[in-house]
Amino acid sequence: MEIKEDAPPNFMETLRRLGSAILAVLQNRLELLVVELHQDRIRLVETLLLVVAVVVLGLFTVALAAAAVIVLLWSRFNVMGLFILSAIGLVATLLVYWRLYLRLKNWPLLPGTLGQLRKDRECLENK
Repeated sequence: MEIKEDAPPNFMETLRRLGSAILAVLQNRLELLVVELHQDRIRLVETLLLVVAVVVLGLFTVALAAAAVIVLLWSRFNVMGLFILSAIGLVATLLVYWRLYLRLKNWPLLPGTLGQLRKDRECLENK
């Protein structure tokens, strides 16, 4: 689209303000995106650290508990006790895996940015 130089100054000023408003909205949305990416990165690192701590402490606890149960019940259950403890460990592992799967499945990605972009689109469509 070619803009004629003899266009009224009012028209040029309107175009300049429109361009400025569009750039301001884009800058605002990009700043929001950067903030949310930073927050998500921090939340991800915190979650990973907690997962590692839970895994290490959980393995230590389960190993000690299993050793104690084996020592206490060896005379009665022998090898069958090992199978029972293994089954209990498998069920616990599957439950924790299911919980982690649900958390990751429902993890919202950039909800603020996407919400603002949705509002912008609706505002522009209604006008």
